[in-house]
Amino acid sequence: MAAADYRLCDVCNRKAFYDANLNYDYDKRDANGEPSLDYLGAWAVICTDCAKTHEVKIVERAPAPEGE
Repeated sequence: MAAADYRLCDVCNRKAFYDANLNYDYDKRDANGEPSLDYLGAWAVICTDCAKTHEVKIVERAPAPEGE
């Protein structure tokens, strides 16, 4: 399988999981210029090796400054 069919680890760029069957919308882009994925706002992926030394945390964003 081509590397483009996989979601790569955000730490080491190793193949993390096969994503060719996910419904990407290539007409819409996220803040990083990546194709959007249905209703997904943001995501992070780490491979099993990097999961031994890294973790993914979900935290609430700070409120936007007044007037933005």
